[in-house]
Amino acid sequence: MPDRLRNNQLHRRVRARRSSGQTILEAVIAAGIVATAVSSALTLVQASINGEKGSEFGIVGTNLAREGVEVVRIIRDSNWLAGRNWDDGLEGPSQDYTAIPVFSSADNNWTMDFSVDDINQDAARVYRFASGEAGLVGLNFQTPTPPDNAQLTNFNRIVEMDAICADRTVMASGEACASGNPKIGIQATSRVTWYEGGRRRFISVAETLFDWR
Repeated sequence: MPDRLRNNQLHRRVRARRSSGQTILEAVIAAGIVATAVSSALTLVQASINGEKGSEFGIVGTNLAREGVEVVRIIRDSNWLAGRNWDDGLEGPSQDYTAIPVFSSADNNWTMDFSVDDINQDAARVYRFASGEAGLVGLNFQTPTPPDNAQLTNFNRIVEMDAICADRTVMASGEACASGNPKIGIQATSRVTWYEGGRRRFISVAETLFDWR
């Protein structure tokens, strides 16, 4: 075989081997790029899911806190309309100002349950109706003794209704305004807590309500 022919064959084999090696290397690089892209996409998706869940918890927590303050206002306004003392039902025995709001679907009425003194107590938990009346399913509520159709949520809530005296002093729970310094208002603070991502979250909403319209 002539030398020129042998050289040509040798060159073709070398080029084929180089081409094969380049193809494998390119495939490995391409696979690495694809894996990185997929991993990044999955990370973004997971972060988005966690963000949406966190946003959902935050919205529910905020609404529960606002509702707690609004219940205090509803009870005060209902007392006015019924001709009762403006703070009737907004203060427990021995100047107890800490409670949970309880809604009765039977008479469409809000009351405060003063048996709860701390947001960490089981009685401060928030439940959701899992079944029952069509208009109640999915709604959050609180009660010291949950019914069978109640589903436990991730939230706890208490409402503090500290007395405001005529001199604008705010009294802590268990303390009453002094004689000659009557109670003229309530500093209502609704506190909500929940767990999210292994961490405990808090939110509170406060409003000052007085005995005048």
